[in-house]
Amino acid sequence: MKFLKRILSPPVFDDELKTQQAYMLHIILWTLVCVPIPYFIYSLIATPEDLTRPFAQSAFGIAANILLLIVMRRGYVKAASIFQVSTFWFFFTITAYTSNGVQGEAYLIGYTLVITIAGIVLGGRGSLVFTALSLGTGAYMVSLHSQGAFDTGFSSSPLTTWVISLVLFPVIAVLQYLSSRKVRDALSRARASEERYRLISQVSSDYTFSTELDTEGNMYLNWVAGAFEEITGYTFEGYVANGGWLAHLHPEDVEKDAQDMQMVRQNQRVETEIRTFTKNKELRWVRVYAHPVWDEAQNRLTGIV
Repeated sequence: MKFLKRILSPPVFDDELKTQQAYMLHIILWTLVCVPIPYFIYSLIATPEDLTRPFAQSAFGIAANILLLIVMRRGYVKAASIFQVSTFWFFFTITAYTSNGVQGEAYLIGYTLVITIAGIVLGGRGSLVFTALSLGTGAYMVSLHSQGAFDTGFSSSPLTTWVISLVLFPVIAVLQYLSSRKVRDALSRARASEERYRLISQVSSDYTFSTELDTEGNMYLNWVAGAFEEITGYTFEGYVANGGWLAHLHPEDVEKDAQDMQMVRQNQRVETEIRTFTKNKELRWVRVYAHPVWDEAQNRLTGIV
């Protein structure tokens, strides 16, 4: 169960932008892993005598996307994104060349999906590149149509279909460019806000902490800000490794802390004064304002700030 949860959860990296890109790619790849399954089942029922093509397409799609999930989890998010979009584009190109050209679903729908995905995981430039590739390939297939290379049975002109794509594909590219630009601007503002908060924290005489509780009631310090090192003498990692809050309490205050914790578990805010030891074994009095984080759905304490 834990293994399944881990592989179905998107990876998290130190770079926020990279994490966001990985999240979007993660969703897209898992979607593409699942999409060939109903297609193959349909082919198995509708045309059981000719399963070579749908089987090859489904097997290739599933294998390629699972491989890219592995590559992405190892931190190569950009490379996985480029390879995914490129592979998808080649897949629809080959499908279009071996079927109805610009009048087939591979060109009209497949390339549309490629351009959309390129905009999401590669940004505006990626979307423009694959728009140009798709239109160029479409123009070449139009020339093949005129030479009788495709026997589609369509009454409309292949040139008409390509002209429609000439309008639609750039529109999709522009929309994706605006979307990616909006995301970049939002992340830029978030980074600026985070920097201001960090500077404010550095001049604070107090520190803020966040503690998570699991379903068994075990506590994990997961975030601190402000004058944490000045008060405790520890870095965040060193404090956690050395036992955290309980390991630094004065022995005579352990019972008082347990009583305070019981109040927090009842969804009550606590203001208390307690003694704690620094890294250098110095005794410090600290005043703690503990605010419970309550999960209404589970009706239990899930954290403390």
